[in-house]
Amino acid sequence: MSDWQLVGHDGDVKPGQIVRVMVDGEPVALANVDGELLAIGDICSHEYVELHEGWMEGDEVECPMHGSKFSLRDGCPRGLPATKPVPAYEVKLDGGDIYIRGPVKAA
Repeated sequence: MSDWQLVGHDGDVKPGQIVRVMVDGEPVALANVDGELLAIGDICSHEYVELHEGWMEGDEVECPMHGSKFSLRDGCPRGLPATKPVPAYEVKLDGGDIYIRGPVKAA
């Protein structure tokens, strides 16, 4: 597991928004779910597609290519065609800064 890495500041990710950040050189999808910051690997496990380009609904993101859905909490797939999870990351807010480390649950 990596050390905590600064990836942004409070307010950078608005409620209902998902953005791409980099952690240890890996793309990570950082989402704001009703004020809670959650992060998973940004690349769909079914096809090499960036999940931050998809659609959020509740605590799920839908891949824009084939419609696979993933939990933003643990990276587990919630809809076919994906059957493998994506990595999940820890997120913390400290002094107005957003930090991520992980993955805490590898794909």
